[in-house]
Amino acid sequence: MPLNSARFAGVDRLERCLAGEFAARLTQGTTGDFVALVQQALMDLGESLPAFGADGVYGQETGAAVLSYKTAHDLRSPDGSIDGVVGPLTMAALDEECTALDETFGGCPPDSDGPVVDLGGADEQLVNVILAHTAAAVAVGVDGDGATRLVNSGAEVPTDLAAGLVGAAARMLGDDGAAASVDLVDALGELATLFTDAGEVDTAKAVTDGAEWPPTVDPGPALAALIAEELAQHIIGGATLVRDHSKDSALIEAVQHAGLGRITLSPAPTTAPDGSVHMPNPHGKFTISSTVAGVAFKSTEGGDKRLPSYHPVAAALTGLDIRHVVGLVRLALHLSSTWGVTEVHHSGISGDASRNDCHGNGRAIDFVGVVGSRLGAPFHLTVFNDWKNHSVPDLDDPAKPRRPDWPPVSRQLVFRLLSLPGVDPLARDFFADLYAWVAGEYQDRTEDALQIVPPSAIGEASRIMTPDHPTSAPGTPNGREAHHSHMHWQVGPTGAQAP
Repeated sequence: MPLNSARFAGVDRLERCLAGEFAARLTQGTTGDFVALVQQALMDLGESLPAFGADGVYGQETGAAVLSYKTAHDLRSPDGSIDGVVGPLTMAALDEECTALDETFGGCPPDSDGPVVDLGGADEQLVNVILAHTAAAVAVGVDGDGATRLVNSGAEVPTDLAAGLVGAAARMLGDDGAAASVDLVDALGELATLFTDAGEVDTAKAVTDGAEWPPTVDPGPALAALIAEELAQHIIGGATLVRDHSKDSALIEAVQHAGLGRITLSPAPTTAPDGSVHMPNPHGKFTISSTVAGVAFKSTEGGDKRLPSYHPVAAALTGLDIRHVVGLVRLALHLSSTWGVTEVHHSGISGDASRNDCHGNGRAIDFVGVVGSRLGAPFHLTVFNDWKNHSVPDLDDPAKPRRPDWPPVSRQLVFRLLSLPGVDPLARDFFADLYAWVAGEYQDRTEDALQIVPPSAIGEASRIMTPDHPTSAPGTPNGREAHHSHMHWQVGPTGAQAP
């Protein structure tokens, strides 16, 4: 029997675990998004993971929570013992409880005389759970005759758009969930544009940020995180990668972000007396405020947070390529929704007219670190202190003691934190996720748009510079030695690019 809970259904590793595949069990050292789903379920069902929460790493804390859950439910191995491993019995118990839990989140809204919609057999309450996470202000109710109707709890929304939102939410619970999520996000973009055009900027922002949910539904945190991440990655032009944007298309997206209050853009579109809108030149340079999508961008000269020279200061970001503006908004959305980041520290984002390269053109960032809070615990991570300032394995003989750093030889390397004894899992997972996000949006293996080869991994050749980059060039600004305290990434070529 497959998994039934909307949290777990269709997740390959968990389906195989339920089926009894020995290698698919979740044990100490297992990592992945599927681990985070199980961790969130354990917390929703009353177990405690106070230190790391749903971080996707099956460590001692998760093992203890699983042991507690299995003890409470008397889930025993064939030999009668109870351990901290998630096997088929544990997976089945979690699935059953989460299915019941999610179906009882809030009641359906009151009766409605709105248009009738077809949910294709999907449960009205679960559809409402999904819609709640989009703040679409459209929920589903059942009238006295048993017909499913739209309930509009906010501003007027066209019937076809509302039906599209509900239909996509319903299909997310079926076999085509991934495709339906894209349809849902597309509909949300249309809804946000509708509110923006009507001057209801706060409502539009709530739709895209999920800041205000209808009071008729109390959704679960696991699904909230899923939809929030989907929105952060795809809402408003997200289908076009930063490196693939033209400056004209990037300007359209940037103006939409400005309309939602995520940035202040200068120069901005102007409205003539006759009501016509004039867009700024997309090939010019732009300035945005230091707060981007709720995240403060602060500049610092030093990269070692232990030293007085590490003194981040917020300042406007000037001389920017419009594509980079879009990338910075998406970066802020990703870091805040995924990691709880509130500050990004950098040693260079603004353009510099005295330089004719990616930095001078306002197309690059030297990323130093972040500040944020995850599951109530504050954190401050930097490239130097939490990545570079750790030992590396001996690639020629892994059995030998670790080295202080890579020798000055150009060769393919590895992400040093993956094999670091006693590694901080937050630092390891954060930098791995950040690199993957950058490789998916900015220049990676090539300096061209439309990269058709797979994205790089840390340690492989890339335009993304890190302390584990394979290029060694001591005494120059080009190799990993020059990037010991920051990550560098860019849109467009490293050298000059015509306006």
